Amino acid sequence: MAGCASEQSAGPREYLDELTAATITVAGESLVFACDRPELGMNARDYVTLTALDVNTSGRHATHLVGYSWSTLDKRAIKESDSYYEVIADDRTLPLQPMPDGFRAIGVNEPPIPVPSRSALPLTAPITRDQLQFLRDTPGAYVVRTRDGVMERFDLWRGPGH
Repeated sequence: MAGCASEQSAGPREYLDELTAATITVAGESLVFACDRPELGMNARDYVTLTALDVNTSGRHATHLVGYSWSTLDKRAIKESDSYYEVIADDRTLPLQPMPDGFRAIGVNEPPIPVPSRSALPLTAPITRDQLQFLRDTPGAYVVRTRDGVMERFDLWRGPGH
């Protein structure tokens, strides 16, 4: 019984995407970046959630950083796909591409991670294992969103093991 009650770390999850016939491996933990919005309300935040994903199509592997830009605010009037996102770790930048039509662009039929809100915008970036390890190990990594010429910084809110 004690083993059932203890919290265990999430490991990778693997499944077959029946429509694309790809084997999808999803990392067990995500990086969550947050941008506080105190001018709009108490505990109001915008988030970017990112998770590593491997798409194996007939032995050809493609590794992606996937996730969502989302908010605790009602942002139906804002078109998030007009925003530009970058992950910044030390002097390295990794552009995130919005996918307003979902994950099919990278060979995945259904969202590989839970959609955090109805207005969440899917994001992706091709990434190598070395880049992924660098991102995970770099303290102070953050995400920048640029929209209408205004840059907003998202700091790490929750990382692996937190």
